[in-house]
Amino acid sequence: MKIKLECPYDFMDQNIIKDLNLSDDPECLIVNPGVDKFLDKNYFSQFKNLKIVGTPSTGVNHMDIDYLKENNIKYFCLLDDREGLDSITASAEFTWLHVMNAIRKFSESLNYVNEWREPDNESFLRSNELSGKKIGIIGFGRIGKKVKKYAEAFDMNVKYYDPYVEGGCNDISELYDSDILSINCYLTEETTNLIGKGFLDGFKKGLIVVNTSRGEVADENYIAKLIKNKDIFYSCDVLRNEQDINELKENSPLFKMNLAYNNLIITPHVAGCTIESQEKALKTTLKLCMK
Repeated sequence: MKIKLECPYDFMDQNIIKDLNLSDDPECLIVNPGVDKFLDKNYFSQFKNLKIVGTPSTGVNHMDIDYLKENNIKYFCLLDDREGLDSITASAEFTWLHVMNAIRKFSESLNYVNEWREPDNESFLRSNELSGKKIGIIGFGRIGKKVKKYAEAFDMNVKYYDPYVEGGCNDISELYDSDILSINCYLTEETTNLIGKGFLDGFKKGLIVVNTSRGEVADENYIAKLIKNKDIFYSCDVLRNEQDINELKENSPLFKMNLAYNNLIITPHVAGCTIESQEKALKTTLKLCMK
């Protein structure tokens, strides 16, 4: 099968690549989920012999799925191979990095190096321990389960809410006593704007909210208001409209607030960006497309 790889692979073990029949006229296309544009009809229609599309990501909101269906083009994502997906830990690790950074003011402390050991530093940078704190997890899938393990290793109290997984909380209100809220659900019609107006009203003031899910899970205007009022500390790796960078820059209140508030941390959707995870993701995607 003729294959075109549009995802980055130059840093990987080239043994993965050497036996592939690479072509600019592919039957199978492996897209790059990290681009800042939506992969639409115009993009896919240039490949006249296209039969299969694979994306080395869990989400597919960067692709025109309707076009693929209408043209009988199969598509696969990492969710189609749970075993391969479960071996990828990068996003869960990065989620935990956001948690630790937020509670220990790590990134903020970088601004105070020149004032080395000045007494005021402690006033600005005094933070909290994770031990004994309560973390609520929304979405108890692959990443949520790993976050739970990390939290328990730090002697935290863990609760999770996921209506499709047994053993968790029956209602979001059971997470109200959380010190930290980790959002790890998939983006679906049900979870779009889940963290919207009033959703966090029952939580304690100063709640740390970590979102490494998808930007569309949160209403950014609502989140922005809470940040400005110092009601929450919001730490995220995702924003809305990532497939239209001009739209994001013009209309994302969080993007415009970046670096202006010490209770807002944004990283540019790089949670899955490790050599190991991208290599595993490509292997899994190729296996799905070529089976």
